Amino acid sequence: MAIRFRRDQRTRPVPGRHLDDGRGLHAFGGQVAVCCARCGRAGWVVAQPTSHRWSVRFRCSHCSFAADSGEGVWLGPVSYRGRRPCGYCGHQWVSACLHREAAAQVQVTTVVACPQCGHENVVGLECHRERGNAPRDPHFGMPLALVTTTRAGELWAYNDAHLQQLLEFSRARLRESCYVGNASMMSRLPTWMKLARNRKLVETAVMRLQAQLATLPAVPPLATSPSPASS
Repeated sequence: MAIRFRRDQRTRPVPGRHLDDGRGLHAFGGQVAVCCARCGRAGWVVAQPTSHRWSVRFRCSHCSFAADSGEGVWLGPVSYRGRRPCGYCGHQWVSACLHREAAAQVQVTTVVACPQCGHENVVGLECHRERGNAPRDPHFGMPLALVTTTRAGELWAYNDAHLQQLLEFSRARLRESCYVGNASMMSRLPTWMKLARNRKLVETAVMRLQAQLATLPAVPPLATSPSPASS
């Protein structure tokens, strides 16, 4: 059961209840446990918002792989898209859309046959980051380290605070919200995580990830003056 609740009427947590305070998933993006894009070992992406941007860095303690937001690094899936009129019959449009697991080598053009006349055209491409629904960090696109599979679906989290929110949500017999909208993390959880019959399932999965979190390396400090850039 979920009800609306005014934020200023709640002075302290109430046992058995969970209050959705309206925070989105980005509110937990300051520390993200990930698998290194080079060696696959667990590490931490640390970030800090500055003037509508994120200052982000990653340092792998095992293979010394490094990434910084100032370099415009994206290590996740990408798509290359483009279109142009056919240079032979003028048909609009000759379109191209290519998907790659990583932008290891930038592709700027491809050859596409016109669907009208069949002649091949060189189509210019633009690279776009693919975020999708896969469990990846929002800054560099690396796979998350805190991921587990249940019989109902996949559950993942960025960090300890994220896990704690999910744990409190799963244990609550009454779920409240202090705002109207669908932008909060809780309101956008998968349906199976909200079902009453899956409370114990979600709780067990979260506790499993909390045990895994204890085995991860310590969170490194953010650099004092990293170069700010968009995530």
